[in-house]
Amino acid sequence: MSKKNSKLILRLSMMISTVILFFAWIFFYIVPQRPTLIFWIALAIAVVNAILLITLDKKAIVNFFKLRFVHKAFFGILSLLIVIAILTAIFIISGNYPIQFDVTQNKVYTVSNQTIDVLSQIKQPLSIVVLRNKSSDPTSADWRADLLLKQYTRLNKNITLEYINPIEKPSAKTKYQMTQLGEIVLSYGKGKEVRVYRGDLTKGSSNNNMIFVGEEKFTQSIYSLLEDRKNVVYFTVGHGERQIRDKGGEGLSSVKTFLENENYRVRELNILLENIPTDASLIVISSPIENFASFEFERLSNYVKRGGRIFILYDSVLDRKNFNSNLDSWLLEWGFGLTGDYVIDPISSVLIPVNIVPQYAPHAITKTLKEENVFASLIVARSISRVDSPHGDDFEIILTTTPQGYGKLEPTFDLSRARFNPRTDIAGPVNLGIIGNYEVEDRDDLKGQIALFGDATFMLNAYINPNQGGNSVDVAFAGNKDLFMNTVAYLLDAQEKITIRPKETNIRNLTLTTTQTNFIRYVAQIGIPCIFGILGILIWFLRRR
Repeated sequence: MSKKNSKLILRLSMMISTVILFFAWIFFYIVPQRPTLIFWIALAIAVVNAILLITLDKKAIVNFFKLRFVHKAFFGILSLLIVIAILTAIFIISGNYPIQFDVTQNKVYTVSNQTIDVLSQIKQPLSIVVLRNKSSDPTSADWRADLLLKQYTRLNKNITLEYINPIEKPSAKTKYQMTQLGEIVLSYGKGKEVRVYRGDLTKGSSNNNMIFVGEEKFTQSIYSLLEDRKNVVYFTVGHGERQIRDKGGEGLSSVKTFLENENYRVRELNILLENIPTDASLIVISSPIENFASFEFERLSNYVKRGGRIFILYDSVLDRKNFNSNLDSWLLEWGFGLTGDYVIDPISSVLIPVNIVPQYAPHAITKTLKEENVFASLIVARSISRVDSPHGDDFEIILTTTPQGYGKLEPTFDLSRARFNPRTDIAGPVNLGIIGNYEVEDRDDLKGQIALFGDATFMLNAYINPNQGGNSVDVAFAGNKDLFMNTVAYLLDAQEKITIRPKETNIRNLTLTTTQTNFIRYVAQIGIPCIFGILGILIWFLRRR
């Protein structure tokens, strides 16, 4: 075989081995995601051919690299590599130091100043564990939550974010005591932990759209973790009150969970058997039906005089059987007048006229609910009036009825036919929620408070957490939880937990017909590449002339 034919065969062998190496790289390296034996064999053959070609045909190789089009190809490839290097650098920099612009109408993707202030207080590692995969649906609350939490990590380097799919890692269910898929666990310091559930990320609005309130919930949760002092909320027992251990529709277990999720400690208190603990931040009395002893009232009075806070939820006589509480007389001493009525509001009610949608008075507790049109519903409430009290006359109105609402004193069995009787009934608007403020002796910076709502049923499991209580009318009662929690926060001087406002997202969907969709597809997949191909041919033809 002549030397010339040997060189030709070697060149052909080099070309063939290069093609084989290319396909081996695809099918025997990339696809299995590791180099296999066939890939190494193809690589070895290509390397041997390259060495033989360089050894036996040096002159042809040197002449090849002297060709003009080789020079152009070399500089073209070099330019392409430079462009790729620049784009890679931009990608790396943008990933670590992102610059974003919020062009939405209401700046819904920009965190509030309150959030920035709270995040700036984080000095220790804060762990955020999301028990699900990252969301890929931009219209979902999960996707908005992911975006928001990512911003939190950028605003403070002490925040770490981790996603764990409990289906893929079942051990996570036990480790994080998971109760539902998608819950978010925030941990800070030693033993401090709060949880945010999927249902907490949105609220219903007046036009039945869902409003994303993740920033409000996340920032409130983080603030509760940063609190140096953990408030203790006591629920009284021993007088037939609603129970925080009761998980049925008539219980308060959901309220206990909500309080603990915001870093409150929740305890039971039997004033008949023990003195009021010194660590009591708030005492909740929920719908008692039995009498209190005189020394119990004395303990409660002394607690308020020392600057204590009491939250009383007092059902009407229609709500509880065997109603025989003497709490009315003690409340009268503190400026609250109560009668044995039940409130009817034919203008603002749900289903039946005794299920009242209260009117929000101007107050910090109700401001957010009023602005966002989030309604609460009191289930058979009683009216509350203000009377003279030796302890002071500083009262704040929280809830009322419409002017057409009234307190019904005479019994009626057909509520649909109930009418206001000016001779016996209490004319509206009547008050449904009042807070009394009382001076503390020798303390100008402290005051005692008693908050009184004319209904306790609204915060039962069946109405504050419809998924647990079995109530299907969950939209009408969307504000029950917030009304209760905001009142607790206000009484505990934790206004930061009720002043962070949710931002409403206006979602505008773009709907395309099949013809429009096909047009966009053909333009993107065929039209644009053809245009660039034609331009390339024209440029080549003009340069050849």
